[in-house]
Amino acid sequence: MTHGPSDSPISSRRFIGPLIFVVLLVPMCFITVYQLRELNRTVNEALDSLPPDLPPLVRPEILRLVEGVIEKNQTISEVLTEQGLSGSLTQQIIDCARPDYNLASVKAGYSYSIRFDEQDRFRDFRYPIDSDRYLTVYHDVEQDRLVSVVKNFPFETRVEEIAGVIESSLFQTIENIGEKDQLAWHLEDIFNSDIDFLTDIREGDSFKAVVEKKYLDDGFSKYGDVLAASFNNAGKNIMGFRFEDKNGKPAYYDPDGKALKKSFLKSPLKYTRISSRFSLARRHPITKKVQPHLGVDYAAPVGTPVRAVGSGMVAATGNDGANGRFVRLRHPRDYETMYLHLSKIAVKSGTRVSQGDVIGYVGSSGRSTGPHLDFRIKRKGKALNPLKLIFPPGDPVPPEKFDRFIAVRDSWIEQLTTEERQAGVR
Repeated sequence: MTHGPSDSPISSRRFIGPLIFVVLLVPMCFITVYQLRELNRTVNEALDSLPPDLPPLVRPEILRLVEGVIEKNQTISEVLTEQGLSGSLTQQIIDCARPDYNLASVKAGYSYSIRFDEQDRFRDFRYPIDSDRYLTVYHDVEQDRLVSVVKNFPFETRVEEIAGVIESSLFQTIENIGEKDQLAWHLEDIFNSDIDFLTDIREGDSFKAVVEKKYLDDGFSKYGDVLAASFNNAGKNIMGFRFEDKNGKPAYYDPDGKALKKSFLKSPLKYTRISSRFSLARRHPITKKVQPHLGVDYAAPVGTPVRAVGSGMVAATGNDGANGRFVRLRHPRDYETMYLHLSKIAVKSGTRVSQGDVIGYVGSSGRSTGPHLDFRIKRKGKALNPLKLIFPPGDPVPPEKFDRFIAVRDSWIEQLTTEERQAGVR
């Protein structure tokens, strides 16, 4: 049987489908060719509009970073040569840096970094001078010379609120809320004229602070200024607001503009305990005789820094037999303070000291049963009990600056008095 062409619907559709595809494809090809021509024309016009002296594109330079830490007794020459720098280049780097920073003064424990190009040629060296600045010595490729410059770390400063409730000590509480010891030192410095942080702190005491926190590469680096703070100690709330004094230097004042810093600190050191108090009839632990003890003995490890409780003049230093090595300071208003049994004296007679300056270190020199500081105060030659004295505050906010102080105070006082706020909330 002879079969003719099929006239079934399926065969027709098989033929019509490819035909429609060809019909649609042809104009699409023309459209695509046209679009490519237009794109090519646009690119050529853009290229023609570029300046004729435009430098060619350069592939970004890939640098190799080497980081390390200065070891004890290690010199900068040893550091650089150990990282592959020649002796002559090492000396050139040291000489180049000298007008900005003496690299002979590098400190153990400080970090450094060196970068090299793909051919292991020196590009730059960086070293932190302090917590705010770093030194960089780099190779200026165009001028083929070394350049030294000191730069500030690019900190991001955030103002944050931090609060805590004392469970055992201020330092332990600071650690428990995820903050650093530096904040505890700041708070002690603000309130230490009113609070002895070794003996006055009670469980349930609380604090709140508005503080600058500095971040580097999104990581916390250090604290800036404490702008305002409050401390509730044994039911007494003390507030402090940062403002400049009459000399333009930062100080802390209560809400009425009175200085928090008293003329004398409550104690001259961070001690372990009070081993002997002021007494007019004490049995001496060595001689066994009953005699006056006209000071307060603060037990502390040998080498603990002893600080001047107030600003004044070094009236005398030396070694005084039973009293051992001593420092005697003369202060305004006829006050005199004495620091006995030191292991080392850090000041010279006739020099001026400021409140908080280190004047010596705890020891057990002279007639002593162990390391401690015998601290004494006199006024007009009369011995006074240091633990019972209430010293007048420093100068208040200058009258001409009081209105501006009120504005600063009011900007922070609500945060310090609002109980609902949580620690760490910005």
